[in-house]
Amino acid sequence: MLDRIQKGLLVEKEDVDRLRSQKLVEGRLTSLYLSASAAKSIDESTSYIKNKGFDDKYYKDLVIEYLKQYGKAKKKDIRELLWDKLPDALSDKQKEYKIGNLLAVLKKNNIFDTDSTNQQRPYWVLKQ
Repeated sequence: MLDRIQKGLLVEKEDVDRLRSQKLVEGRLTSLYLSASAAKSIDESTSYIKNKGFDDKYYKDLVIEYLKQYGKAKKKDIRELLWDKLPDALSDKQKEYKIGNLLAVLKKNNIFDTDSTNQQRPYWVLKQ
């Protein structure tokens, strides 16, 4: 079953539940990957990190540092900054949603905002 998961093949839900109870897999049913302990035992630690990703604070800190350095950014700049750092387990659509959600949270927390009312071409800037 672990081999099927590594190859991205379908696995029955009951089998996935059993593997989860043994702490061998993580992730959603549609994008499973080996857990840290399973990956370590077969020397696949790097693929675990690529699939697991980082916590949201890491991504937010990257965006904030970018804005401190360059003053402003378009969404495409932020997308380029984060895209290859997001987990490989996410589809392109999921990565887009993740970036949009990160920006929304940063804006909601008054960390940064857009510099214009034009929703088509805003720049993201840090709030002073």
